[in-house]
Amino acid sequence: MQHPLTNILIKIFARGFYKVNSGLLIFLFVVIISYCFFVNTLGDVKLLPPGEELYYHFMILMAFVSSPAMMLMFFTAWLFYTVKSWQFVSGQIRIEHHEFLYYSVLSAGKARQFKSWFWTQFIISLPFVVYTVLASVVGIVFRHYIMVAIILSFMVALIAVTAFMYTNQLNRLIHEQRRSTMLTLGQSWKKPFFSLFIYHVFDRLKLAFVLSKLLSYVAIISILYSFADSWSDGRVAAFAVLSIVMAHAILIYRQHHFSLVYLPITRNLPYSLSWLYLQQGITWLLLLSPECAWILLSFHITQALALLVLMISITMLFNSMLYRIGLAMNTYLPWLFGLFVGMWVLILFGLSWVLAPVCLMGSFGLLYYNYYKEELI
Repeated sequence: MQHPLTNILIKIFARGFYKVNSGLLIFLFVVIISYCFFVNTLGDVKLLPPGEELYYHFMILMAFVSSPAMMLMFFTAWLFYTVKSWQFVSGQIRIEHHEFLYYSVLSAGKARQFKSWFWTQFIISLPFVVYTVLASVVGIVFRHYIMVAIILSFMVALIAVTAFMYTNQLNRLIHEQRRSTMLTLGQSWKKPFFSLFIYHVFDRLKLAFVLSKLLSYVAIISILYSFADSWSDGRVAAFAVLSIVMAHAILIYRQHHFSLVYLPITRNLPYSLSWLYLQQGITWLLLLSPECAWILLSFHITQALALLVLMISITMLFNSMLYRIGLAMNTYLPWLFGLFVGMWVLILFGLSWVLAPVCLMGSFGLLYYNYYKEELI
């Protein structure tokens, strides 16, 4: 039998989240899944031979537990879904008629609060959890033990971090504006333009930064494990670079949000667009410095430099794309997914050398033609 506190949180937040986001959930988990399980015919044309439908559906699950690309796409979607749940729950906590939670929830100990929030977030994440458990069973049967361990660890870690965050938020009855350690240590340091978002990350976006790094390391480890016998192939390294950038998609989005909300004055300062573009590139080079170090240590210097250019160019394209489409997440995600698939195909056919110049020119072009658009100010 569930604890009364757990029942209250589920009724308010889990049920409320499903009601508010029913349209999104129907699209993601009915349309897409129905397509996967019923794409057997197209009118009177048989797309799959009779008796092989289950085989192809089974291969979808196998791809998830054996392909780092599929795993990274799934983790990225789950991360965005979780961020959306953070926004909903945090907003609901601040609503006036939910103030009773400060008394009923805080009457329980922090351990009890954590357990109740953990179970609540588990219910909110249930669509992803069900698919994760199903794929894990398939992975265990076919002895993909490391991939299954990564999948289950990611699930538990993401839900636990969320529960811990909710517990801390509700226990802060008096919100005190405290400086982060980074700002305290860097009080007397010079702060060039490219460092402003980095300070913001360590002050306000520490959780997003840590999750992005964890997702990046999961992607690297998955690719190392899956392509251990062909690591010398340049396409494998390019796949790893593309996965690293995808893992930082949330931070890329937040960087654009930061520039629009906190730095709109830069549009009125005498900065050239090429200078601003260079400053943004330096920002991401520093934020991606752990991954840069891994690339430099793992590959020959010539290949490593080419991979670094590729990584920064893709990052800049994802960032500059937001100047065109704005901060609409429902527009950003399809474009992100489409670009990811397109780049993955190009890399697969050995055309990764084309990506860097195309991404650099495309990103600067998007910045040049859209930076001063009035609706983005």
